[in-house]
Amino acid sequence: FMGEHPELEKIVGTTLPSYQFRTSEYKSLISAGASTGRSAIVRAGLQRLALGNERFVANNPLPQPKSPDEASINPFAIVVGMAEVRLPIERVFDVTPGDLVVQRVSGGIAGREDSTLFASLEYAVTRWRPKLLVVLADSDSKIVSAAIDQVAGDVIPSASQRGVLDRVMVSAMRAKMQVDKAEKKTTSAGRKLKIQQLATELNAFYTIEQLLKSDVIREAIVEDGLELHAAVLDEQTGAVKMLGEHPALSGILGMELSED
Repeated sequence: FMGEHPELEKIVGTTLPSYQFRTSEYKSLISAGASTGRSAIVRAGLQRLALGNERFVANNPLPQPKSPDEASINPFAIVVGMAEVRLPIERVFDVTPGDLVVQRVSGGIAGREDSTLFASLEYAVTRWRPKLLVVLADSDSKIVSAAIDQVAGDVIPSASQRGVLDRVMVSAMRAKMQVDKAEKKTTSAGRKLKIQQLATELNAFYTIEQLLKSDVIREAIVEDGLELHAAVLDEQTGAVKMLGEHPALSGILGMELSED
């Protein structure tokens, strides 16, 4: 793989924010400070998720309702999570049933624009009008690992597997090319871990890029203050690291978004 054409913007005669993001070096955001939202309500939502995750990791959860009738359905956030994550996402954030709308998808890719998975997210955004949507990646995703193996020349998978891997390979290929170029003196094991980390983060942002193709979601961002944040779950510890919004969000939307 050689990547995208180095002069694509010159050829098409326009600035392409997504292209610039894809072709520039990506610096991991996993060790960055806790992400904050642009609005007070999103900052409160992120804080609520962070505190709940701290309780989960410390094995000190809040008491839960004894029956479904005691739990109100008023979700403050949507979480798009990996289908292969074994932990209940509501438990990871120690929230009450009804506090989150959770959608699990293989590889973290929220389907194609005309798919049922995509439509269900659009419905949730329209129905509940939350201000926060989190794309939750898995640090040890077997699907991301399989995509990395494919980039390295592994055996071609079945047609059904390719339907998922093909889209995850976008991030896997970029991560591998970046690490191969920069990590010349790193051990094979170290390079593999770095590729997995970068591919995981990039795949979360790639999912956000796909969601931004939705007119419903774009309108919710611009008109209703919805924010799309990426995060990574360490399934070994249960800890979640927030990565923030897409680094090229304003360019992709074609406008600057205000903060309050």
